[in-house]
Amino acid sequence: MSTPTFVILIVCFASIALADDFKTIDGKIYKDATISHVEADGIVIKTKTGISKIYFVELPKDVQERFHYGSATPAGKAVTQRIDEAQSAKHATPFVDAADRFAQKVTTMLEERESILHGKQPKTRSPAELMARQEINFHWAFLAGTAIIASVLFAIVWARFK
Repeated sequence: MSTPTFVILIVCFASIALADDFKTIDGKIYKDATISHVEADGIVIKTKTGISKIYFVELPKDVQERFHYGSATPAGKAVTQRIDEAQSAKHATPFVDAADRFAQKVTTMLEERESILHGKQPKTRSPAELMARQEINFHWAFLAGTAIIASVLFAIVWARFK
């Protein structure tokens, strides 16, 4: 057997070996579930039907012990993780506010620009209208310049072949 085939077989059997069946206290069964990650209050699993979270209180005692539910370490780690998340959320707020303001400004400008392009003229000239008019003028100038250059080249070629 070649080495790549052997490696593929090992990977296939390893993935099958890692799949477990989980049965909750109320009788719900999760077949061929692989553990995505363990959290302080439960486990997140992947099955054929999707991703689910099973809380430790829903699992039998032996499964709870297997994942060290109730020990001081996971709870302490979970509290520390929640504190870190809360602090990062506090620091992220100014950036989120700035991003929201920027998104609102862009949305307003795009709406103004779209209304101008559809022929709905506002009473005062907004920056969006001026920008739209500049773009239209640029395109007209570009097309006019291209037409002039094409006409001159055509005249030169016509004169040489005549």
